[in-house]
Amino acid sequence: MSLLSALKSLFTPLPEGAIRYKGYTILATPEENGGVFRISGVIARKNHQKSFTLVDQVADRSLSVKHWQQYAKNFIDQKNLNPLT
Repeated sequence: MSLLSALKSLFTPLPEGAIRYKGYTILATPEENGGVFRISGVIARKNHQKSFTLVDQVADRSLSVKHWQQYAKNFIDQKNLNPLT
């Protein structure tokens, strides 16, 4: 990745429910089912992405997003993922 594209990616607006963390984009994709939301989302970097759906369900969409973002941060930290490799 060139320096210019790296800088550009820092200022590109993220979709709702998405954050950047340690070089990764974390995107929450809550799945509604009968008034509850299953915690799910995507962890992406450059041309790679991995989708996750957890068995956990919560009653509020914003709570689902919050839980997904925390889960994804913990996953990145525990797996010691390095965006430079």
